[in-house]
Amino acid sequence: MASMAEKPVPNQKLKPRRLKGHEDSTTCCIASRQHSHIIVTSGDDGRVCWFDLRCPDVPQLVMDVSVEPVSSLCFKSGMEDMIYVSSGKEIKCFDVRVASAQWKPLENYNYNKEEINKVVCNSQSSFLAAADDNGEVKIIDIRQQCLYKTLRAGHTSICSTVEFLSWRSWEVISGGLDSMLMLWDFSKGRPYKVVDFATFDASSGIAGRCVNPAFVHAIAVPEVDMLDKLDKICAVARGDGAINVINIETEMTATKSKSSSNSRKASHSRSKDGSSSSNTDADQNGKKRLHLDYTLGGHTAAISSLAFSLFGERGKFLISGGNDKLVKVWNWSCYPDAGLSDDNNTNILHLNIEVPRKVNWLCTTSANTDNLVVCDTSKVVKDLEFAEEAMKSEIQALVVAGTKPKMVQSGVPLCNTCGEPVGLSDNGEVFVACHECNFPICKDCFDHEINEDHRVCMRCGTPYEERKKDDFHEIEVHENQSTRASEISNSQDVGLHARHISTMSTDDSEVNEESGKSIWKKRVESWKGRDKKNKKKKAAPKEESEASIPQEQQMEEKRSTEAAAAPLSVIIPMSKSKIAPYRAVIIMRLIILGLFFHYRVTNPVESAFPLWLTSIICEIWFAFSWVLDQFPKWSPINRQTFTENLSARFEREGEPNELAAVDFFVSTVDPLKEPPLITANTVLSILAVDYPVDKVSCYVSDDGAAMLTFESLVETADFSRKWVPFCKKFSIEPRAPEFYFSQKIDYLKDKVQPSFVKERRAMKRDYEEYKVRVNALVAKAQKTPEEGWTMQDGTPWPGNNSRDHPGMIQVFLGRTGARDIEGNELPRLVYVSREKRPGYQHHKKAGAENALVRVSAVLTNAPFILNLDCDHYVNNSKAVREAMCFLMDPEVGRDVCYVQFPQRFDGIDRSDRYANRNTVFFDVNMKGLDGIQGPVYVGTGCVFNRQALYGYSPPSMPNLPRSSCCCFPSKKSSTGVADVHRNAKKEELEAAIFNLKETDKYDENERSTLISQFSFEKTFGLSTVFIESTLMENGGVPESADPAMLIKEAIHVISCGYEEKTEWGKEIGWIYGSVTEDILSGFKMQCRGWKSIYCMPLRPAFKGSAPINLSDRLHQVLRWALGSIEIFLSRHCPLWYGFAGGRLKWLQRMAYINTIVYPFTSLPLIAYCCLPAICLLTGKFIIPTLSNVASVLFLGLFLSIIITSVLELRWSGVTIEDLWRNEQFWVIGGVSAHLFAVFQGLLKMLAGVDTNFTVTAKAAEDGEFGELYIVKWTTLLIPPTTLIIVNMVGVVAGFSDALNGGYESWGPLFGKVFFAFWVIFHLYPFLKGLMGRQNRTPTIVVLWSVLCASVFSLIWVKINPFVNTVDSETIAETCVAIDC
Repeated sequence: MASMAEKPVPNQKLKPRRLKGHEDSTTCCIASRQHSHIIVTSGDDGRVCWFDLRCPDVPQLVMDVSVEPVSSLCFKSGMEDMIYVSSGKEIKCFDVRVASAQWKPLENYNYNKEEINKVVCNSQSSFLAAADDNGEVKIIDIRQQCLYKTLRAGHTSICSTVEFLSWRSWEVISGGLDSMLMLWDFSKGRPYKVVDFATFDASSGIAGRCVNPAFVHAIAVPEVDMLDKLDKICAVARGDGAINVINIETEMTATKSKSSSNSRKASHSRSKDGSSSSNTDADQNGKKRLHLDYTLGGHTAAISSLAFSLFGERGKFLISGGNDKLVKVWNWSCYPDAGLSDDNNTNILHLNIEVPRKVNWLCTTSANTDNLVVCDTSKVVKDLEFAEEAMKSEIQALVVAGTKPKMVQSGVPLCNTCGEPVGLSDNGEVFVACHECNFPICKDCFDHEINEDHRVCMRCGTPYEERKKDDFHEIEVHENQSTRASEISNSQDVGLHARHISTMSTDDSEVNEESGKSIWKKRVESWKGRDKKNKKKKAAPKEESEASIPQEQQMEEKRSTEAAAAPLSVIIPMSKSKIAPYRAVIIMRLIILGLFFHYRVTNPVESAFPLWLTSIICEIWFAFSWVLDQFPKWSPINRQTFTENLSARFEREGEPNELAAVDFFVSTVDPLKEPPLITANTVLSILAVDYPVDKVSCYVSDDGAAMLTFESLVETADFSRKWVPFCKKFSIEPRAPEFYFSQKIDYLKDKVQPSFVKERRAMKRDYEEYKVRVNALVAKAQKTPEEGWTMQDGTPWPGNNSRDHPGMIQVFLGRTGARDIEGNELPRLVYVSREKRPGYQHHKKAGAENALVRVSAVLTNAPFILNLDCDHYVNNSKAVREAMCFLMDPEVGRDVCYVQFPQRFDGIDRSDRYANRNTVFFDVNMKGLDGIQGPVYVGTGCVFNRQALYGYSPPSMPNLPRSSCCCFPSKKSSTGVADVHRNAKKEELEAAIFNLKETDKYDENERSTLISQFSFEKTFGLSTVFIESTLMENGGVPESADPAMLIKEAIHVISCGYEEKTEWGKEIGWIYGSVTEDILSGFKMQCRGWKSIYCMPLRPAFKGSAPINLSDRLHQVLRWALGSIEIFLSRHCPLWYGFAGGRLKWLQRMAYINTIVYPFTSLPLIAYCCLPAICLLTGKFIIPTLSNVASVLFLGLFLSIIITSVLELRWSGVTIEDLWRNEQFWVIGGVSAHLFAVFQGLLKMLAGVDTNFTVTAKAAEDGEFGELYIVKWTTLLIPPTTLIIVNMVGVVAGFSDALNGGYESWGPLFGKVFFAFWVIFHLYPFLKGLMGRQNRTPTIVVLWSVLCASVFSLIWVKINPFVNTVDSETIAETCVAIDC
């Protein structure tokens, strides 16, 4: 290597020809085989240009073939007058001999579902192959002009390239962004050879790179006349900058022999400095896999194009172009024959050519023209012409390791047209065409504009000045240039893994009492300065300002003032024609219920008294539950928001934006159960919301302290730099990429920008690459190393023990972080993992949310908080503005504690078999509550007023003492000693708060003394900075605050002992004591007098995922019901809590009571579902023979039930199918999950026994809604299955008795069978889910259910408790009386 360092580096300067004819980026180029001087190019402008290299640098023929970008071109083999063009999802065929002003295609093929990436024609001109973004390859029979075969079920991501094998007429080879290379026999339609480059390097012993995944971007296959020299090979261009040359025949042989594939071993080794000593892998047949990577001077970024040379000795050179703005010529053909010496390793890179922009495509011309044509992201096609003797000569000089290529001269801008340096003028200064705006354009492009009679600047329209021709710098070519470590470090494609991750803030020490004092002082000083400025502004006379404003501007401001004064929201009550009949029917139904129960109680069934009594008890409970559910829907309302008025009021042009800041909370625990990709989509949708970026902060709580979550967030922060500006530029919806790209709609609708299609394709490709990186992290995290996870710099991950680790905070993006690709600021993104230690209660999700409340108060302190589950993304980018229409309205928002949005879901089956959408609750019950005191908090999709979370009362009401919310009103006189003391303490507290707000009257020590004196620390904890933030109604953090000190304070407030001896979880924040902390927290706020608002924008604000299979759905309902039982048995039970303040309205309290008692309905429900079977088996019935009055009562009751439902559907807009599904699952959940929740809750709260029910998957299905058909064994399945079997047995027994009993038996049978079928129809979705798609039911479920039903039937027959015993004498007397 020392001798190599002494040899000079010969450079060769080449000035390319600039072929101009496109108006947008060039995408593809192909060279004619029949006419070596003909080049055809395409671009994003939808244009195809034909160039003759013997003529001037303008196209000889221009074809405007599409309004969409042209992605790929190919000639018809043997007939190069016909060309195939792929644009969007369509392939068009044109005959250039039939020239016209408007080009009409001879053939159209529109078989691809997504955008086509490459189209290629086979050598016999019989088939076309088209690879698309859907991961499919369409084989088109161009002779029959029809689709021949679709090659699917191979690639799981974008299929980026495809080629026919010239030596096998029925085979193609394809590659994609799933890192797969697939060999297909398209006559059969399935792959028979797959190479996975994600694992290829490891199996080959080659050191792979983790910066960029090994996507397959391009494939080069030799033509027939090259096979003798090159063999049957395939060159693969990868996304990690490497090139693999594979012998296809050898790979096929290895596939057929399992032993040979398993015995293949790596010959690659690594030296101590990490350099590769070998870049080949010898297989059993002596053939070698060639691996050309950065260790041989290769690319440092993704390779986008690859081709074998057609000039000189055909196929001798392999030419590659990549995103590192380099074109490399590899003299690879002699490499396998040269052995494995280091000298040959360095000689393999023949030329290294720098180009101004990223390469899109390249090709070479045939014969002796020696032209290399390059299409990059500029409008100009570059044609590089080499000297034949220079290409044929072997260059003996070796390149010094570490030598850096000559770069573009510093300070010289790039041409906006061709992307090359604009060069220097005669006087040595940078060439400037327009002196008005300094628009960057080079001399060649400037001359082209003048020749085209475009004599004005393209930016500002100023006429150009006449100039003389100048000399410019040329593109440099470096021969035998190897890649250095400096190139790798400077590559723009290096991912965020190279960041110094160990700079994450962690703290494991004791609390520093002085940590917040400097911040306090700076805040006070900043407020003082702000107050002085405000006073000066107020002192300025209005007359001077008005006089200086022109009259037209005054009129415009007047109109904007009128718009700003317009209401932000209005209440739309239900029309009287809808609500009046609804209320009348409710009253009528209540009266009928009273008469019905009077009849039922006064007419017992003596022959089946226990059955009758059981039915009466059940029916009374059902009526009670109906009252609790029905009357809170007495006054439903709708609301309408006016976001344009919000903008007019708070976003006036020329003035600072006055919209309130919002802190987003996203919580996750286990990344293996909650996929990081789903969490990442939620975060991306938040970062891209339609709201000022400096007003948005996103906090991600990782309660499992998983390094996988942190690393995926690093990747997400990097991808957001591209995604956020794309969303805002084109106003796309939704702004979660996974769900945006999966939409089955016309994405071109309402999109008028011509660049949209091009940028969408590029963004989709970027997202697929991002997905591969995140999924690779997930695959890596499946197996934890014995020594634990280690960060990039070698330090151990602090969260290796998820139950014992320090607090961690990492701030991404934001004001001081990375900006987007357009240089704009991004919203702040913060990773938070609170401290956990053994022996401390952490309170699961509620504790994590409270930690986020404190962290956000210290770092950003936005006055409003929006919390989302990790699987709920922002579906409406204007959702925050919708909420602000209420919260920032001075008339409406003063007493609003939160704005709740309805939950909407993706991925649910069309019929919503298990009522996952909860449409009746969200579209009926919540609208009713909105007309009282507001909807309940449902755990996600809710925007909070931060002051309400701190336990304060609404501004319009005085603060309640802490003890007044949990007891009944006291009967003692208000003048008692206790009341006097309480009022005195209340006055002191209010005085303290008032004094603390007067910051300019107190110094630092006085203020700290007041905080300690009035017990703020006992309420909020030992953090001066946090306590001060709770008193700032409008939120905010002073700009003078020290970020390092804020981070240290934020670490302190998430320590595991911070909440001890405070009111956290008791009176402030999310309330502890139930797994359904959402209901409990909202209930506490409304007991203080706060109101909530239900916001239902036309486009759903948020969307999430729901468990759609039966077992998971039942366990979700079980958890909700268990939380209700916990609240019922706690001190916060709505039956007795919160009466003292008198601020919770009675109908609102009734709704909360309904939310905690509904699980107890399972007891009467399961008894009632057993009654039909018992009646059929015994021949008894719970209802006596009906009289005329009784018949009218029954008929009136059924009609009132039906009419109530119909009128509800009328004013709510809910469909009858949704109502029926809700009714069905009420029964299914009631006889399974709710029943178990009652017993589990009683055991947990009364006996301290915590029981869990395991769920085990038994079967899975592929395809859409495949999860719906997964059957999992769980104990919850036994009761409903037993009920179905018992009722079916009862129906069979009833019909058997009727057949044996004669005509008279059919009348009584009708009522019994009706109730039995009522049970069966309600449980039908359960039965359907239990059987699965192919009638697959866990055997244990069937065995248990049959056993329970059999035992029940045998016991019934043996005991027969409801049949009166009659002695033989009575029978004899009866026979005599009848005259037997």
